[in-house]
Amino acid sequence: MTTDREIALRAQRLRKSGRDVPLMELPGYMEWSEGKLNDGTSPALIAHLDSLSMFLLPEDDQTVGIDVYEELLAELIEHFGE
Repeated sequence: MTTDREIALRAQRLRKSGRDVPLMELPGYMEWSEGKLNDGTSPALIAHLDSLSMFLLPEDDQTVGIDVYEELLAELIEHFGE
């Protein structure tokens, strides 16, 4: 079980070291988004994703991958019904 102290230390580290990372700078995103456009995904949906960023610790940007991009796209499609 996570203690309050561990939670506080993680929050402190996030404030100190975390940063907004545009999806377009994450590994594999550009190739994934270009593939989606080639497969007929709405350019508006991809443009929306292109404008997003994630708040991450420096070492966490390498852990984001295609499964996260697919999930973000699925949420957009569900929300906008495209």
